[in-house]
Amino acid sequence: MSKSDSEFSRTVYSLPQQNGGSGGGGAPRLPVLVVLRGAQVGRRYLLNESGLVLGRRPDRADIVVPGDSQISSVHCRFERGTLPESWQVVDLASTNGTVIGGERVATQVLRDGDRLLVGETVLKFTWHDEVEEEFHRQVDHLMNIDDLTGLPVQRVFQQRFADALLACRRKNLPMAVYMMDMDGLKKMNDTHGHFVGANSIATVGRRLGALVADAGGVVSRFGGDEFSAFVPNVDRAAALAIGERMRAAVGDQPIVKDTITVNPTISIGCAVFPEDGQLAEELTRHADDALYRAKAAGRNRVSE
Repeated sequence: MSKSDSEFSRTVYSLPQQNGGSGGGGAPRLPVLVVLRGAQVGRRYLLNESGLVLGRRPDRADIVVPGDSQISSVHCRFERGTLPESWQVVDLASTNGTVIGGERVATQVLRDGDRLLVGETVLKFTWHDEVEEEFHRQVDHLMNIDDLTGLPVQRVFQQRFADALLACRRKNLPMAVYMMDMDGLKKMNDTHGHFVGANSIATVGRRLGALVADAGGVVSRFGGDEFSAFVPNVDRAAALAIGERMRAAVGDQPIVKDTITVNPTISIGCAVFPEDGQLAEELTRHADDALYRAKAAGRNRVSE
């Protein structure tokens, strides 16, 4: 299972041809769960495996519904039936049950439009053809991707940060957290104009995003020319090494816009779970304090 940086609002699987069934023009229809009420209203989960477990724990569930403490670690399973366009839900002895039409169910064949109550979250089971899915994909992009850098917006980043931190805590794994700030952007804007400055932010974002994705982490633009990132399962030595690679990716390569060449640098603050904090807020604050130390020490460096 892989995640695409342009599809953060749903659990993403490959999109194979479904076993029968079609929308207009013979296009395959895709079974979808849509969040109607809950922490992430509008989020879509595509059902493209023969059996998918829904629950609260990222390390045990295929479909993770965050922000709802009433959902069990493994709550229910969605299974493809033997008939075309046939799906059912099976409750996995959840604490609060799986409810359809006001009734708690053990196993229930799903109909298009069925609403399921799991914990305090309401999900709608429905079908999208490829035209509908493309529409929702574009809406997802507008809502969840920063236009300038192509990185996930902070709302999406923070949820993925929380999920990754929970998984690392349960598995007793470390995690690196970064706060970053480009150096000298105001001078660049004053000298060359805001188009050059914006291009520099976009280029830096793409460089950071690619490097951190290769390490298994996520980057987001925190605001203006500031960025935040996390990388699961790296200790302090590895965290600082990744920080140095990010610094070099920005500072060691000039950026060219039309006939103008600029050489931005970046200051980076690093924190490591669990030594520097247990909670996301503590880790972010430690990384932010480290960023200020990097700035005070002369910029274009990594501090912890």
